[in-house]
Amino acid sequence: MSIFDNLCIVDDDEVQNFIKQVSANIKKERQLKGVTQLELALMIGQKSSAFYANAENSAKNRRFNLEHIYKISKALNVDVEKFFASS
Repeated sequence: MSIFDNLCIVDDDEVQNFIKQVSANIKKERQLKGVTQLELALMIGQKSSAFYANAENSAKNRRFNLEHIYKISKALNVDVEKFFASS
């Protein structure tokens, strides 16, 4: 048995669940602050809410990247760690 036999330590479902949890946490914080998707999209440099809405809802294979998450935390004045908390 080689050390390379088990390189993938996380399955795809676990990754997808993690992404959905981060997106749900971002949505929760946005709603708590009373900010619309369009407002937050513009705050982080998006031209419209389409990408933002899809990323927040994990639709059409859209995802927030680290830059987005950092900008969202600054725009909402929330510690970035909150987005990674499990429920």
